[in-house]
Amino acid sequence: MSDFRNRQSAEILNSVYKNAEMAYESTGEILKRCRNTRLYSELAAERERYKNVAQQTGTELSRRGETPKHVSPYAKTMAKIGIAMKTANNQSSSNLAKIMVRGTTMGIIDMQRAVNRSRAAEPRIREESEELLRREQAFCDHLKRYL
Repeated sequence: MSDFRNRQSAEILNSVYKNAEMAYESTGEILKRCRNTRLYSELAAERERYKNVAQQTGTELSRRGETPKHVSPYAKTMAKIGIAMKTANNQSSSNLAKIMVRGTTMGIIDMQRAVNRSRAAEPRIREESEELLRREQAFCDHLKRYL
């Protein structure tokens, strides 16, 4: 397999990894503020899925001799502060869902950009990433009922 194809596959995998890592961290912050048991259960299940995606993607990157690119501590701190500020006066299910929809949408955009830039990546990596993008969009659509 060509080095170019490997680099493009790694670019997609790193995007998926970073987004899953950030989503895991951010969802944890949202869960601390969530009082709606149904929404809490759904977010907790999604958070576990993010953890699994990050682990699987990290393993795949390591298998390829790549080091997973982590979200910077600064970005994590800024996300944490942003969530704290956006929920300081409003911890309603609607507000929490809105924050999750926005964050998930940012992740979708980032991953879609990586997939679009990496046209020569392995078909399996592209297909799995596109499936993940569909699941993320479905999760976003699902959260809209809480708005």
